[in-house]
Amino acid sequence: MKKRIILIFAGGIIIGVIMTITVSCLSWRSPALVVREPETPEEARIEYTPPPKPRFSVEFLSKYMPILKTLILPRIEKVTDDIYVALGYALGNVTMIITGEGVVIIDTTESKEAAEEVLKKFRKITDKPIRYIIYTHFHPDHILGTEVFYSEGVEVIATSEFVKWAQSPDRGMGSKYFRRVIATLGGEAEKGYGFSLPVESPYRGQFEDAEVVMPTITFQGKHSFTLGGKRFELFQTSGETEDHLAVWIPDERALHIGDLYYMSFPCLTGLMLEARPVIGWINSLTRFIGMRPDHLLLGHTKTLKGAGLIKEHLTNYREAIRFVYDETMRYIAAGRPVHQATAEIRLPDHLSDLPYLEGLYCRVDWAVRGLYHDYTGWYDGRGTDLISIPPEYRARELVGLSGGADKILARAIELQKNDEHQLCAGLCDVVIAANPGDRLAHIIKAHSMEHLAFGSNNLICIGTYRSAYSIHTKAAAEIE
Repeated sequence: MKKRIILIFAGGIIIGVIMTITVSCLSWRSPALVVREPETPEEARIEYTPPPKPRFSVEFLSKYMPILKTLILPRIEKVTDDIYVALGYALGNVTMIITGEGVVIIDTTESKEAAEEVLKKFRKITDKPIRYIIYTHFHPDHILGTEVFYSEGVEVIATSEFVKWAQSPDRGMGSKYFRRVIATLGGEAEKGYGFSLPVESPYRGQFEDAEVVMPTITFQGKHSFTLGGKRFELFQTSGETEDHLAVWIPDERALHIGDLYYMSFPCLTGLMLEARPVIGWINSLTRFIGMRPDHLLLGHTKTLKGAGLIKEHLTNYREAIRFVYDETMRYIAAGRPVHQATAEIRLPDHLSDLPYLEGLYCRVDWAVRGLYHDYTGWYDGRGTDLISIPPEYRARELVGLSGGADKILARAIELQKNDEHQLCAGLCDVVIAANPGDRLAHIIKAHSMEHLAFGSNNLICIGTYRSAYSIHTKAAAEIE
């Protein structure tokens, strides 16, 4: 009995200790999140002389002008006696296939004006009526010239997914956001405030007023038809977009694969746009390789000819995509941060040295960043940004600790003089975040954006830097 009383007493002591510890760890209410808005810093008032106007380097022109010429020099390429491709009239190619009973058109560019020029050239080759128009996918540089080629009775073919993407009010081509993306990538974020380029952009779209001729035939999986004894086999693909298709013309052993190959490392993740099905892209390329076409027709850049050459290009393209995907997944699995992955993941030498895998249009580090975003979401696991606060709060603290906007922008100017434009722009961003009305910060950054554009060997970089220049130039003008 005595032993039992002792055990009960001891147990009571233990429970009491546990309760004491538990209560000491509790409070009657949750603590409030403390967020203090720091004081907005004064506008910078230091002297600034803009750097000399930049120019494209001789190295850039000698290396990339041959490729650029394929984009901007209008010409009709004869692939076979019945297949012709119009290149250089706009950003997108137009393909014409002639049959005994009429013509099939694949893609129509982004411009009615360009489409009219192409049709005039095609009419010098044949006067047969256009019977079919095929859309490889919904991007505007492939579908906005259709009205020129279309007439009553013409069948327009696309995948079932095309309708969703072409008409979606939130994500589709007609959405305000999509239009803003196109303007930003093309250097026209703020019209009238950009700088001129020595080479005119191949993109000729008048996107605001464009109307899409919607398909009369849609399909899932595959669709085929015969015209004038020539068979056309269409099948869904994946990669550039969810609605993509390819066209196989067995009599010619010609395969049109839209934007699943072009002369640059591909855009595995669209800038400012939706995720892209990278594994689907790899699988599509595997299918193309197995078909062994003699002619590879494309949405951009010139046609590839010869089964051996086509196999080599597509195999290397597939290997490059697979390598970047696998390496990125390995970094993600190891918990490595995205900035480390973008700095370290590079194509192996036997792929990076190939001219059709250089970063003329898209880049490996963009693919890595996009894959990180697609697979890991917005949170980096490090706590700071789990609950967000306005970015200007942090920026105002940094400006205050630095001794004011003058000191930060003085350093930015030094970096700019040393051609360290990326760091210069980053410091300007801190000042602008702390005080959007700091006119000098906008001016300094605008000039660095211009220099970055002329120092780039990537077409999207040139456009987006040009857009950034226009944004900050407009902001500075409105502060005056």
